Amino acid sequence: VEDPKESISRSLLLVDVEVPEVALADGVHSKSFTGNGVLVYQDDKFGLVLVDRNTVAIGPCDIRLSFCAYPAELHGTVRFLHPLHNFALVSYDPRDLNSDALKVVKPCTILSDPPLSRGDKVVLVGLSGALRSTARDASVTNATAALNIVTAEIPRFHAVNEEVIELDQDFGTSFSGVLIDENASVRALWASFSRQVGGEEREFCAGIHSYTFSSWIDKTVSYLKNFQSSHAHRKSVPVPVMNVEFNALLLSKAANYGLSREWIQKLAEYDKERKQVLRVKSCVTDSNAKAILNEGDMILAVNDKLLSSFYDIGGIIDNHCSKCDQLSFSELKEVDDMKLTVFKDSKIQDVSFKLEVVDGLGTDRLLHWAGAQIQDSYRAVKERGFLPQNHGVYISRWHHGSPSHRYGMYALHWILEVNGKPTPDLDTFLKETEYLQHQSFVRVKLCHLDNKPKVITLRLDLRFWPTWELKLNHQTGEWGRRVIKSI
Repeated sequence: VEDPKESISRSLLLVDVEVPEVALADGVHSKSFTGNGVLVYQDDKFGLVLVDRNTVAIGPCDIRLSFCAYPAELHGTVRFLHPLHNFALVSYDPRDLNSDALKVVKPCTILSDPPLSRGDKVVLVGLSGALRSTARDASVTNATAALNIVTAEIPRFHAVNEEVIELDQDFGTSFSGVLIDENASVRALWASFSRQVGGEEREFCAGIHSYTFSSWIDKTVSYLKNFQSSHAHRKSVPVPVMNVEFNALLLSKAANYGLSREWIQKLAEYDKERKQVLRVKSCVTDSNAKAILNEGDMILAVNDKLLSSFYDIGGIIDNHCSKCDQLSFSELKEVDDMKLTVFKDSKIQDVSFKLEVVDGLGTDRLLHWAGAQIQDSYRAVKERGFLPQNHGVYISRWHHGSPSHRYGMYALHWILEVNGKPTPDLDTFLKETEYLQHQSFVRVKLCHLDNKPKVITLRLDLRFWPTWELKLNHQTGEWGRRVIKSI
């Protein structure tokens, strides 16, 4: 019988990511990332690699996949970025591998049920920078640690509503990999997370339960197979979400906030390990949740089923949407309302709640105008709790020496108006700016992330700073550049 550590090394890869200077979207905090990935699916058309979102942070990037089992390096394409959880899926073309490589490179087996629990013995396996497999036996000390990552100064992705695994011993703060059992089945992704502490980047690693990602692997495989068999335009894998960030509150503390003894008893008996209730930390701006829930509300049950953990939320959303086509945006949007039992305004209430559907690839279009990188407001911006009236398009970066730099049109601002005309989205913005000539002056109304408005005038320079866009082709996963106006 093959040693499980040897067996899993056939599925391990090193993932190198470079983000081009002109595509640093969504507040991404670095231009290059390296981490471990694991091969989760392969047929004759495509292979899928699971990796954390501190390695593949955004869509527009160059990815190189290096296999542990065979000396080969392939180009990777981002296929799925989970909007809430810290994992992404990257595809490659197995036809680029020779027959010797295909004999030794094998996808792993994933076991998601039952989930890992405290005291379970696992093996942490990962790759060093030199593609050497490194392993260590470990025990699970906490399988239900509720993650709480504070929002960074510049809005960017951070994992929310995530329950992670902690081990008694690991390989330090930046060594990622997988947790396997004695049969070499993957029980969790040992993922790298990033958080800001006092303005500095700090990395740490924790385990993401396999139930978090296993169903998304199946959906992404179906999505890619559908693309190959039919030419029906499907944007990406849709993700139904509540658009709420929860934090876990101990039942002992919930009593101090006025939750009745009867409900505390119910929840304590329902989940003897966690002894917690989920409390609303924040809601995404402009969402259904924002209109119904307030900060501090406690969610006690959904559709009359008790709820006490992030694990429960995932299961309830899956059950609620089980009758729909999981790859159809329109069907998921039409799904019935949920019934939430909420402790709100010091009393128990039942409220009707509608799930929302978000794109599983995030930002798919970037516009460069006057040296500023402009995009639609991405999820991390909406999570901050404020959007200006009439919305506007968001500046995520600017370039040195450009008109943006010289005239003070900086990042973290929305462009609300151009020459007095509202610009609520990218198409309207392009329409309002297409007739502007080289060296002409433009009046721009801006609003900062902190709700501070200002008006500036800038002079366009279409010779050195033309207007152009980067757009994602959902079918190929590649980004294309199109010049819109230059001289």
